[in-house]
Amino acid sequence: MRRSTTLLLTAAALLLACATAQARISHGYSGLLTIDTVTAVNDDASSLPQATALATIYPNPFNPRTVIAFELAESGPIELAIYDLGGRLVRVLEAGTQAAGRHEATWDGQDHAGRAVPTGTYFCRLSTAQGSQTMKLTLAR
Repeated sequence: MRRSTTLLLTAAALLLACATAQARISHGYSGLLTIDTVTAVNDDASSLPQATALATIYPNPFNPRTVIAFELAESGPIELAIYDLGGRLVRVLEAGTQAAGRHEATWDGQDHAGRAVPTGTYFCRLSTAQGSQTMKLTLAR
């Protein structure tokens, strides 16, 4: 006998959003099904940024965390990452497809393994299909 399962995913926000939903289906299938969705409810193009940019890093200098705001003029794959002065990757904060609009990411002064990084100067780099932008930030412990 073949079973049919209906999976209903609802979005709590009615604004421009990007979300990931996960569901476990157990009717003859065991595994994790991941569904990535990009939803734009507000289609008013005038409310979208005109350019893709790193907007602000606040506070800067910071301790123990800072908020990085960035704007995307169009939806697409992005990477927001932190690098040290030597150009070594410290941590990827955001990676994947993001909807057009304003976004924020928080950096807590830790590397990819969860270790606190030393006091110093770092670079935040936003990379998109259109190019990349970099801003300097300072961690003051």
